[in-house]
Amino acid sequence: MEELESHHLHEQPNYNVTFQLPAVITDTPHREPFIQISPMPDNTLLALGQDGLLSVWTSDLKLKKSRFILEENKQQNRKIKWISDSTLMPHYNKIIIGTCDREIRLYELSNFEPYCQIVGFETIPLHLGCYSQRDTEEGVIYFGDEQGCVNIILISHMAETLRNWTKCQAVEEIPSISIDNIADLSHVKLVRWKVHNDWVTQIRYVHSIESIISSSNDDYTSLIIGCVEGTKNLQKRLKDLMESGNAKSKRPMLANHFPLKRNISDESLFRVKRGVKTFDFSKEANVLVTGGMDRIVRIWNPYVPGWPTGLLRGHSSPISYLQIADENTKIYSVSTDCAVMVWDIENHSCLLNVISKASQIRGELATCYFSHKLHALYLATDALALLQIQESATQNGPSPVSHNEPVTSCLYNHFHHQIISCSEASVLKTWDLLTGQLICEVQADDGWSAVTCLALDSGGNRLVTGSMDGSVKQWDYMSNSITFMKMLRLGSSEQPRVGISDVTYAEHSNYRYIISVSCDGQIQIFQDQHEASISAEDYPHCTWENHKKEGMFSLAASSSNLMATSNCAGEVCVWSLGSGDVFSHLKMPKGEELDNGTDDLIINKVLFMGSRVERRKEAAVLIASGPKGNITFWSIAGGGKVFGRFAGSHYKSVVSDIAISEDDSILCAADEYFYVYIWNILEYALTGPEEKPPVLLHCWRAHLCAISRVIPVVKHKVIVTSSQDCTVKLWTMHGEYIGTFGQRKPWCIKHTEVKTESSNNNCICKEQASPAVCESRQESEEEQAQQNTSPEGEVFSIPVDETDIAKDLREINTHNSKNRIKTVGSKQLELQQSWGRLNAYKSLQICDLMPVPATIRKPNLRAELNDPYDLAF
Repeated sequence: MEELESHHLHEQPNYNVTFQLPAVITDTPHREPFIQISPMPDNTLLALGQDGLLSVWTSDLKLKKSRFILEENKQQNRKIKWISDSTLMPHYNKIIIGTCDREIRLYELSNFEPYCQIVGFETIPLHLGCYSQRDTEEGVIYFGDEQGCVNIILISHMAETLRNWTKCQAVEEIPSISIDNIADLSHVKLVRWKVHNDWVTQIRYVHSIESIISSSNDDYTSLIIGCVEGTKNLQKRLKDLMESGNAKSKRPMLANHFPLKRNISDESLFRVKRGVKTFDFSKEANVLVTGGMDRIVRIWNPYVPGWPTGLLRGHSSPISYLQIADENTKIYSVSTDCAVMVWDIENHSCLLNVISKASQIRGELATCYFSHKLHALYLATDALALLQIQESATQNGPSPVSHNEPVTSCLYNHFHHQIISCSEASVLKTWDLLTGQLICEVQADDGWSAVTCLALDSGGNRLVTGSMDGSVKQWDYMSNSITFMKMLRLGSSEQPRVGISDVTYAEHSNYRYIISVSCDGQIQIFQDQHEASISAEDYPHCTWENHKKEGMFSLAASSSNLMATSNCAGEVCVWSLGSGDVFSHLKMPKGEELDNGTDDLIINKVLFMGSRVERRKEAAVLIASGPKGNITFWSIAGGGKVFGRFAGSHYKSVVSDIAISEDDSILCAADEYFYVYIWNILEYALTGPEEKPPVLLHCWRAHLCAISRVIPVVKHKVIVTSSQDCTVKLWTMHGEYIGTFGQRKPWCIKHTEVKTESSNNNCICKEQASPAVCESRQESEEEQAQQNTSPEGEVFSIPVDETDIAKDLREINTHNSKNRIKTVGSKQLELQQSWGRLNAYKSLQICDLMPVPATIRKPNLRAELNDPYDLAF
């Protein structure tokens, strides 16, 4: 029994969560505080400001468009209309806004043109919400006001009712209907409850329990869960009907009379000192969480309003946003100082605390939005910020790993869509890029000598490995297996200093060669023969004798019979593959090195840009990851010349690895602080020397240990990284974490390429920024062929080029600056309407009152036996 219990505890997952820091922060054209951030049906984000400026953003905060929806604010000599709140009605393609002029407006979500409006409210709709069902044609529009009332509009035929409202008389060119006239309609019912003793801070309708949850800053009526239409107590309902007698009107007093109060059995009252500013509710977990001015997150059982089940302390400022997420296992809380904390619901413990200094989010928090689909948190201050969540479900604490030992290298086989990785234990593994699952595993050396480097031939069928003992082996690489073919160079365990540092394939005179370079600088060239194995002494070899200093050498080969090597002394030699002579000896002149904060001269990697080899007289052809932490672009003509150099790390670090895309448009780099960088180098140093660095597209921290390799896969718009933390990870081009190769839960990436139809489609939708999880892998080659030709499948690849993204970024910055100048120039004085702004409520000082003991009420056993509001948690 004890063994079963221990096994059961071992299988329980322990969820860890981290954020990608710092946050992605984007300037906005908004000049007034944000009101709401809402998800659109087309997987974009809709942000609305108090002045009516509306902006649409991609999931990675790229601005698509913006416009004012309040035409009144564009007119001169007219008081400004302020928006109090907004909500979406996606089933009917509408956006609903409430204004400080005591009206509710509906706009078309497709073009943001006004549809109709409801006028004549007695109070301001401070917080809006709606619920609709397309199949039943039922809907609810509700709001909380400054008098602490909950106002509810129940509509039984939503589509027909909305069409009828558009036929009403227009006021300021908008079809308008008075709240008094709405009450006379047969398909509409109005309800207004006096609920709180202070204005409503948040309101939410929960259809599963048919109840309204609302909160306020009042101590006595902090949060109330109550019925929508009226009492559910049968005796009380009969009594109300008898008292009403022959009432002539079925209409509640919504517009011109005092609101009604619910029966005490129709609501549950939660009391919190200094009130509740925000809350969230989960019926599945039977959990209610609240937060407010006292800086404490409270966890409640909705059936037990007398006291909370947990108190979570840690915030130093009032809490303004709460979200239950991750399958009801975590609580995300955000305070007004932009501090984000993540809590475990079951253990009542803090999992993560991110202060504004770490996230670099500045300003006063206006609103937040949590995306369950993207696992991302969006915060709005003076700018928009994105905190991307990196989450992994691990067993008994440790994170998923790809190898049991540090990963020394990896590479990508684009023919099979597979990743090959190797470790210090001489283990080779192949992974499916599309799912992250293991395909095969091979022990490369019986003596457990670490495999240090890998290389593939141009056909993707031959694999070469170099080991720490100096051996070089060739393998037959198939889609589902790796088979040893022959030993090209024998190793020696007694001389570990001559280990292989790099290997590569090269072609010369229609022959294929395998080139290796050892740690002592010896270069050996082997002819790739498919006949029987011959001894290593029969292969030609040459030795680089220009440098006597030992160190880790890098090796690169080009299609123009050239190869390049580098060492830890900051030198690069370009060789002629045919003659073995030195073509160019590249060394940074003294005094011309950029001071990047490091004196290390090591060059860990050199690369040839294959598309530029024919233009080597006028363009930079070779890229070196050094010296002194810089990335250097070299022209190899005329003895060599520097065409461009820039810092390869933000943190004054040595660049551990670099890689370029197949079309030479993207440069990826990794530094010793475990950060990954992506630059656009399509036109960099193409026609001559450059003074400025290329455009940096993205940067993020990918691992917790040294990164051994970084690989861009442009076809799928993803990045593969390997590290000494025993993992091989997959990322999007924007630094969004997809998964770790070898994790239990597979991902699913379709390898269909989507063509960009027009420049207007240069955006990244949320479904593309987060890969869908699939349960089984499609192994049929016919199905894969259909996916390659189907333009309608769910595709994870991003249908834009990085050059277009960089161009859009420059245009957005220019557009934003123009909008700001225009907005500031046309901004009117606001003294005439300072009383009408929503900030008047928010700016009131909150004072502690003398506590008054609550009156003890004798319980009514008959009434208490009834279910308060038929909740079934």
